[in-house]
Amino acid sequence: MIELKVEIPDVNYWKKQIKCQYACPVHTDARGYVRAIAEGNFEKAYLIARAPNPLASICGRICGAPCEAACRRGSIDESIAIRGLKRSATEESGADYLRILEVIEKIKSHFKGRECMDKDDLGGLIAGFAEGKVKKAQGKSVGIIGSGPAGLAAAHDLALMGFSVIIYEMEPVPAGMLYLGVPTYRLPRGIIEAEVGVIKSLGVEIKTNCTVGKDIAFKELRKRHDAVIIAVGCKRSRTLPLPGADAEGVLGGVEFLRDVALDAPHRVGKKIVVIGGGNVAYDVSRTALRRQQMDVAVTAFREREEIQVTLCCLEKREEMLADEIEILEGEEEGIALRNGYGPKEILTENNQVKGVLFHKVVSIFDAQKRFNPQYDPEDTITLEADTVMFAVGQRSDISFIDPKRDSIEVNERGAIRCDPQTNETTAAGVFLAGDIAYGPRLMIDAIANGKKVARSIYEKLARARLQYEVTELHYPLEHYSREMGYEKIRRQVMAAADVQDRIYDHKAIVEKGFTCGQAKVEGSRCLDCGVNTIFDGSKCILCGGCVDVCPELCLKLVPVSELDGDKTFSDLVDVMKERKQCDELTAIIKDEEKCIRCALCAIRCPVDAITMERFNFKETLT
Repeated sequence: MIELKVEIPDVNYWKKQIKCQYACPVHTDARGYVRAIAEGNFEKAYLIARAPNPLASICGRICGAPCEAACRRGSIDESIAIRGLKRSATEESGADYLRILEVIEKIKSHFKGRECMDKDDLGGLIAGFAEGKVKKAQGKSVGIIGSGPAGLAAAHDLALMGFSVIIYEMEPVPAGMLYLGVPTYRLPRGIIEAEVGVIKSLGVEIKTNCTVGKDIAFKELRKRHDAVIIAVGCKRSRTLPLPGADAEGVLGGVEFLRDVALDAPHRVGKKIVVIGGGNVAYDVSRTALRRQQMDVAVTAFREREEIQVTLCCLEKREEMLADEIEILEGEEEGIALRNGYGPKEILTENNQVKGVLFHKVVSIFDAQKRFNPQYDPEDTITLEADTVMFAVGQRSDISFIDPKRDSIEVNERGAIRCDPQTNETTAAGVFLAGDIAYGPRLMIDAIANGKKVARSIYEKLARARLQYEVTELHYPLEHYSREMGYEKIRRQVMAAADVQDRIYDHKAIVEKGFTCGQAKVEGSRCLDCGVNTIFDGSKCILCGGCVDVCPELCLKLVPVSELDGDKTFSDLVDVMKERKQCDELTAIIKDEEKCIRCALCAIRCPVDAITMERFNFKETLT
């Protein structure tokens, strides 16, 4: 018997076929904007990308891109460069210069009558209010602590829902870790300011240099607003309880990035050791290298070579959490990498860092897959250092909350408890959003969570549920065709700034982006997973022509007798057994993962039993 993983096609099944959109926390129709770019329609691409995501242009630069990881093209050669194409959609459409009212009007126009719409789409939300299906929350106010991606996303949607929104930000600039934690060489500050400006133009007020618990009491904040969102994120570095960890020259990586972003005084030496193996560790390492190179840029080349930045982590090279591009670009810039070692002690002299003693990692996880590093005490190395930076994780600062006074429960680890469905804490009207709710994740996760909390607050304060009707629409494509040779096109390589140019200017953008032509070529590689092959069994003559012509071998003719034991086909097999025809009948089995939507099977079928059909899903407020 053939072992098969079989699913019955329903709405959810067809949604899952569009793997990029299914993987996106805000359900961005990535396939939609990628195919729009392939057609050369960059404005349409931007509107599709912007509809569910108020920080789309930022995501085009730094998103962790779970859509890209899920992309079906990746199982054939390499996934589509979805994040890079989102950047192209923003840049080529001129979206950076669109005023918010123009953006909203364009999105409303684009989504009017559109067959493909997700419940998180801006167009759908606006349409729901405009058509009177739901009422705006008049006279209600929401205070948001923190202006990171979760806070900004919540503020954006709450403002559209009719709430008066004030964000309280302790730093002198808004945007949280987007501004203070992401280096300028990855994310230009002008893009952050433009996105924040859009949200402010909706009526959202942002009070900077306002620390809750110092400039305003948390209790007072709750009195002022009908609901409060805590969206402070994880802005503090985790450290390790090592001997010497309190010495001069030991820094938190996140705090270092903040000081650099604000041009605040910071002292970093010439022999820097960064402990950690994720993207933040590379942000810290690459920023430290740039700052130090700038400090000695006017001196002799011989002196510049003395600057050393070494990144040391527990994981082997192939196990590192950092993105591959970060590792490769870090290597180009001169970041030394030591894998498989963990810190044992920070060596000091007169309370000043002199080096770090590391011991060899034997294992990172125990038999129960729990993080529990084990070391070989006999295998050690010592790295000289005058500066050590920790980039081993981040934590939140919730010192402005008194759990007893504020009736907010915390768990045994000191984290605030909240309802996983609504994100409301045990204190009525107090909600969590973003990293504070679930720990450090991707920026797009924080955006999605902020939008979710906005809807929870609407339902609580407006006393009306946002209910959606899901409609599946599919129709045959009479003149379906693909770009010539699309299945053979390799992923486009995004150009990067010259190494020497970028390390001597910490504001020089590393990734240059795709040209218009490159973007269109890359978009043409998309398999357009919203299109599916549909088989009409009443017409099929089981000639096998479709199997013969399939370039990816994703179709298979299988005797019904071999399906015996699979409950999905039990009725068919039972009937065939009664008629003693199991040996005479054959079924066509399709592997959706391999299908490239080339339509050769439909073209080859002599009885038109196969059609190429586009599937769309519309979630509308009722």
